[in-house]
Amino acid sequence: MCNEYKIIEEFFYRNREQVKNPIIRSFLADAQNLYLVQHAILYPNDCNLKMVDETFQAHYQRVQKIKYISNLIYFFSLDFDKKKRRLQNRFLLVADSGLMDDGIRDEESEEEGLLEKIENEQLFKGLQKLTDKQLQILEMIYVKDYSIKVIAETLQTTPQNISNLHRKALKKLHHIIRKEEI
Repeated sequence: MCNEYKIIEEFFYRNREQVKNPIIRSFLADAQNLYLVQHAILYPNDCNLKMVDETFQAHYQRVQKIKYISNLIYFFSLDFDKKKRRLQNRFLLVADSGLMDDGIRDEESEEEGLLEKIENEQLFKGLQKLTDKQLQILEMIYVKDYSIKVIAETLQTTPQNISNLHRKALKKLHHIIRKEEI
């Protein structure tokens, strides 16, 4: 019995670098696997060596699967966090716009319309000749800084229709201003 321990101890001492490998350490941490290895060291026949080899291969495949799944979880969680952060930064909630320091809405701080901001007389006359919908779209784009998609959702129409109305309004303004210059 004492001789057997000496043989096993000598084997692990000769192979101490391989035993430091984390996969081999986790394999030998299981009492049944350690028993198989010790049995194969003491009685090195094909059957014992094959048993250790098959058991180690199964252990190694389990470790690979666990590593693969943990990497999947890690990278999917990173992607999820990136998407969540991107969406939060894209749609920031601004609850305090138009409020004074004491939390009361200031009636004078309401945004002016597009016509109130125009100082050029020709442009002002041209804007007055536009339809209400065209004027509303220009105001939402240039004063309120809304995107075409948001305007389309607000007016319950398609983004393509908003884009067409925007383009027609700009052409009409351009035509009116050029006509008045001549």
